[in-house]
Amino acid sequence: MVDSSAFSIENRQKFLEEATGDKFDFVFTSCGFKEALFCLIASGLGFRCALFCENDFENVLHTVVDTKDAGKKSIISLRERFPHLILPDEYLHVEKEKKRFAGLFSNTIKEKDLPRYESSLQLSAGAFVCLESEFKINANRLLISIIKSAVDNGVCILNHVNCEPGSEGELIVSDRLNLIEDSYSIHYDKLIQFSNLDNEQSTELYIYLNRKGLFLKRSLKFHVENKLVRLIRYQDHFLLICESDNMNLDFVKKVLDELSSMFVHEISFNEDDIISSQIVSVDGNAKLKDQLSELEKYCKKYLNVSGAGFVDRLHKFSVVDSHFEGRKEIQELIEFADFKYDEAKQTGIDPISFKNVFYRFGSESEQLTEQAYEWRAKYGPGEKLWQNVQLWYLYKHEMICSMDDYYARINSIDKTNPSSLSIDEEVMNKCLFV
Repeated sequence: MVDSSAFSIENRQKFLEEATGDKFDFVFTSCGFKEALFCLIASGLGFRCALFCENDFENVLHTVVDTKDAGKKSIISLRERFPHLILPDEYLHVEKEKKRFAGLFSNTIKEKDLPRYESSLQLSAGAFVCLESEFKINANRLLISIIKSAVDNGVCILNHVNCEPGSEGELIVSDRLNLIEDSYSIHYDKLIQFSNLDNEQSTELYIYLNRKGLFLKRSLKFHVENKLVRLIRYQDHFLLICESDNMNLDFVKKVLDELSSMFVHEISFNEDDIISSQIVSVDGNAKLKDQLSELEKYCKKYLNVSGAGFVDRLHKFSVVDSHFEGRKEIQELIEFADFKYDEAKQTGIDPISFKNVFYRFGSESEQLTEQAYEWRAKYGPGEKLWQNVQLWYLYKHEMICSMDDYYARINSIDKTNPSSLSIDEEVMNKCLFV
């Protein structure tokens, strides 16, 4: 069995050769969140599974778990397995006009208490603020962590392959990268398709914003033209998310003006503070709650697992990144990340860049730190060293086959941002895999 420590472009042929062995119980020709997690659960129950996809792994999961879903048992169970990728996030939800009976809600924040929650906020008279708890998901990293855990559990997973029907119960699989000349005959009991092309689609405007040195204790929600806007905090940027079908500059300006109006006068945002922006297509079932609800139905249908049994399976499957030693709460993770930075700082990495590495790779960041110390004499301390270390890790452990794969793995929004430790295409093409 090829394990996840060898989940590399170097071993694609080994994966295909091993796939021609015993018949698979379940085969998928796409690989997204539901497919990967289904196979991780199924493999733990003794089923033989394979996932093949034409391009790279497909992430449709929304980055936010909103307030009404945050307490779902299935979400809490999954979050406990990947605590650095599904992070608790408190919001101050600001509305300009106080709702009737607002004072009766336990999460309402009195005006005199607001500075304790966010000292830089300066709201207009009559504004209503409440405290809400949500989760923010590093969706790309969650998918790849589930995939690697499944591979480690015996699931055959490959991106960038062609699949053609053969005889009954047979797929002919070939490498789209032209690294492998042969085609391989894969046999299966069930060929399953989870994707639902009939799902409603919506669009959201994502605006990545320079933090400008502003430290917020909590994320924010506010409203522009009756649309909910989230300001989500990250290590080196803010992310504004709002339901919208275009990047109308007037609307973007209104969002930034409204955001600026909530802070003391020294703090303001304008178009020059935008790192990047895009319209993102959102599947109607992209929320984690909906993905897990659908998956539970499939687990009942194919694995005879549902209800409490499904939640129990989410507690039990093995994961490649399991070395958090019980640390799940945000303060515990922050302290753990600080501890890991202390171990790595003599390699010359700055704190923000390392925090991005930690929240990207979790406790697997230990492997990157070890490699950085090993290569420090060759590359010298600092950014170039860690660019090469991160590239080495992705090449050796995460099946990157192109620049698009690379940026999907590091979830980079700004390819020139040093804190993402991203490399350029020339370096990638030279294959700096020492």
